[in-house]
Amino acid sequence: MKAKTLSMTISLFLMISIGWAQPINFNASALKLVPETSFLPNADWKTLFQDETKTNAAEKAGLMKQVIVGPEEQIFISDRNTFTITILDKTGHIVKTFGKKGSKPGEFVNNQSFDGILNDKLLVVSDNQGRINFFDLQGNFVKMITIDFMPLGVYPLKSGNLIVWGHVPVAGNQSKSVLAEVEYSTGTYKVFDEITKSNDEPSRISIPAEKSIISYGAPYSAGRQILRVTSDDRLIVADNATDQIVLFTKVNGKYQKSAFKINTEPIKIGEQEKEEYYQNFKERLQKNGLDVAYAEKVKAKGFFPDYLPNYYKLILDDKNNCLFFVYTNQQNQDYAFQAYSIDGKFLGKSEFKIEGYDLLSRMGSFKFKDGFVYTPGLKQNDEAPLRILKCRIVAE
Repeated sequence: MKAKTLSMTISLFLMISIGWAQPINFNASALKLVPETSFLPNADWKTLFQDETKTNAAEKAGLMKQVIVGPEEQIFISDRNTFTITILDKTGHIVKTFGKKGSKPGEFVNNQSFDGILNDKLLVVSDNQGRINFFDLQGNFVKMITIDFMPLGVYPLKSGNLIVWGHVPVAGNQSKSVLAEVEYSTGTYKVFDEITKSNDEPSRISIPAEKSIISYGAPYSAGRQILRVTSDDRLIVADNATDQIVLFTKVNGKYQKSAFKINTEPIKIGEQEKEEYYQNFKERLQKNGLDVAYAEKVKAKGFFPDYLPNYYKLILDDKNNCLFFVYTNQQNQDYAFQAYSIDGKFLGKSEFKIEGYDLLSRMGSFKFKDGFVYTPGLKQNDEAPLRILKCRIVAE
């Protein structure tokens, strides 16, 4: 099984645009991404992604940088290290850098999330204090909304409101997540769905350290739930531990729920791979000066899954078709996917390929526009490898 397809790195937040009304051939043997050499010709990638060049691959940049492509090919890069957002024009020149660490409106308390663009007019940026800041596309602060639960994801709607997926504490060995619609004009919200789960099975290993507690999650436990908003404001909720996809549609002011199933074939995780994980975890504990006996918790029933997730990423195309990126044992098949319509009809399967670049092991969400894809990519054998690409799609 390829190490890349099993990678558990944190994904780089990608916003991608593709295009025209020209349909994509989901049954093509492969869909080739061809970068446009004229895109962002003046960008200084070594400076913009300096943290990536100091690390071994894109995990650091993926954790600390988020990228959004805006109207007229404006590029917005959020940097969690410096608590700033940088705006590039369509040539790659830096137009402005704004933001700073702080608790005032327009400032970022901690780990700001770049959530998207509201109605092509406002940048949406949230943090783990329940604060949602709005800026215009020139980087000027507009307003802040504060909600009283922890947002796990914020999703702008064409209606001008926002969907917030969040966590609400509950008593006992349980956890509850909620879905709410937030009114931009008033800042008020209404919960329209909630799920309470029992945490009976072990999902984390908590280890007391000198001044804190270090917590390790179970393999493939991060990013299980994936949310996407369609171009007509329908909400797709998917849990990659199952084959069921839930769709929320707002009718007469209320959200109605429907569902369909996908037909994926999860790959079984062998005992050898579990043993390798156990040994690597032991070595990591030893390297960090922690008690290696905690590694035995990896072998607790229910901690390590028997199968890989059904998919590792869900992406929507311009017709709101769902692309489920799946794990694979095939050599050199790093970005394979299955495609389904919004009503659950299977459309085909293919894969993305790109020469001279890596798209990072966990791809983000695509938007299709004008026949192109915008995506961060790692240029192979380059001293400043991480950059943003504009690509044509060519069926092989």
